[in-house]
This record gives sequence, structure tokens and C-alpha cells, in this order.
Amino acid sequence: MHIKPGRRERLQQVLATVAARIAAGERGPLDEIGTVHSARWVILPDYGDEGGLLFASDYDGTWDEYIEDFAKKATESFQLIYDNCVGWPEGGATDIPAFKEYIKTHELTPEVYYRAYPRATVRQVNSALRLKRHLLDVFDAASE
Repeated sequence: MHIKPGRRERLQQVLATVAARIAAGERGPLDEIGTVHSARWVILPDYGDEGGLLFASDYDGTWDEYIEDFAKKATESFQLIYDNCVGWPEGGATDIPAFKEYIKTHELTPEVYYRAYPRATVRQVNSALRLKRHLLDVFDAASE
């Protein structure tokens, strides 16, 4: 998405705040959605006068469910980020049809897509990590 004229610095500040929250280990909207494996926002410096914003993510479930989860659980964050982009709908993510159309208009199909664990959901990965921690605790206690 093209960044609105004069809004690149504001967008960088918003993304820096998100990055700091994630680095501090604070839970956020993407955690609440619960189906997001990874998400990245990148400012593309050579995309129009102000640059562009690229968002890429991996998620479980259908595209419609994913977008509706963003609309329900990440509305404020998406408003803060995408209000700096050209064409962002007036109702933002709360206007779900306009939000979906905005995404579809800017969506790119990857030439190559790879997933190391194509059948593992976020919930399954988190469950396996909890089980691993529990087993390590049991083994540590047994070795004392």
C-alpha cells in the first residue's frame, strides 16, 4: 500500500511502538487472534513518493476467518497502522466488506510459499511447546 503524503514518519512511530511491545513480550492483538504463525510489516522505501507498506503473514484457517478476526480483535491496531496508507476505508477494519476489498485490492500472490510444518496449527505448536516444558520440568525434578 502506498503511504499517504507526509505520513511515513508517523507510520514508522506506530510500527516502532508495536515492535517494542512485541520485543518486551507483551501480548497483543495478534496473540488474541490465535491463528497467526508470523506477521511482518515492512516499509518499502522505493514504492512511491513516501514509500509503501508491505504486510505479510502466515495463519491457520480460511482467509475470510482470518480477516474477520483482524476486524474483531485488532481493529485499533490496524486503524493506527493503515490510516497512514492511501485508500484505507473510512470505517477502517470495522467496515468488513470495505476492509476485505482493500486487502484484496492490494494482495499479492507469492511466486513461492514454503511452510516447514504445513499441517501444524498455532494451537498445536503452542501445545507441543507446553508439553516439552512440562517434560523438561519432570526430568529436572527426577534428576535432583
